[in-house]
This record gives sequence, structure tokens and C-alpha cells, in this order.
Amino acid sequence: MRTQRMADMTSGAFLAALGVLSLVASYNIAGVTGEQLHPRTLPVFLSWVISLAGVALIFGGWRNQDESQTIDWPDKAGFKRLLMAMACMILYLLLIEPLGFATSSFLMLAFLIWYLSHYHPVTVVLLSLVTAVIIYFLFIQFLGLTFPVGPLGW
Repeated sequence: MRTQRMADMTSGAFLAALGVLSLVASYNIAGVTGEQLHPRTLPVFLSWVISLAGVALIFGGWRNQDESQTIDWPDKAGFKRLLMAMACMILYLLLIEPLGFATSSFLMLAFLIWYLSHYHPVTVVLLSLVTAVIIYFLFIQFLGLTFPVGPLGW
């Protein structure tokens, strides 16, 4: 039987394993002396976040004793949304170098927010723009991480 509880616990186990795997891989990133932050800083942080989110999802599924919440997964609409999100992530990775980290993040977020939600287009643009500006100032200006800046200079 497919229940929300089992879906949460399975997804949590997958995320926790993915986080641990990326944490191990992150510690193999070599650094160059004289850098403000080690290149593995962001991957290690994100790996911990993914791992902890997976553990939280497992715990939430474990606490949910309601076996009556059956789910019909994967349905065609959900599968289409997953494929579109994966295609968007692949395109995002391909566009980071030519367009820059903040610009490609803006475009990816704008598309995904528009595609996966029902927000007004102005809200979509504002959310994406605020996120791109935060990315630029936090990661590039404040932390001094070296990400591609792209033709717009950010």
C-alpha cells in the first residue's frame, strides 16, 4: 500500500543518503591557499542541509501513524512536473557559465515558480529578482565565492 507515511520515510531516506554522499564528495574538493573561503564550504553546508532535511522527513513520516492517507504516485501530472523540474535543473547547470550564477538562478526560479505555482507574474518576477540579488550579495560580494558572473556582471 502506498501511503503518505511511507512516501515521506522513503523520500527522507533518499535525501539523507544523497546528503551523506555529497558530504563525502565535498570533503574531496581541493582548495587553493590564499582564498577567502575554501571551495568546499558551500557544498559541505548544502550537504548538511540536505541530510538534515532527509532525517526530518523520515522523522515526520515515522511520527505520522495515519495509514489511511493513501497516495496515487506517480500520476501523469506529477511525473510531468518532475521531468520538467529535472530538465530545468539541467538547463540551469548549462546556463550558469555563459549567463552567470545570479542571472541563471533568476531565470530558473522565475520559470519554476511560474510553472509549479499559480502566482501572479509580477510576484514571480519579484521573488526571483529578490533571490538573485540575495545570491549576488551573499555569495559573491559578502562571502567572496568565485561564481561565474556572466555578461551582466552579476
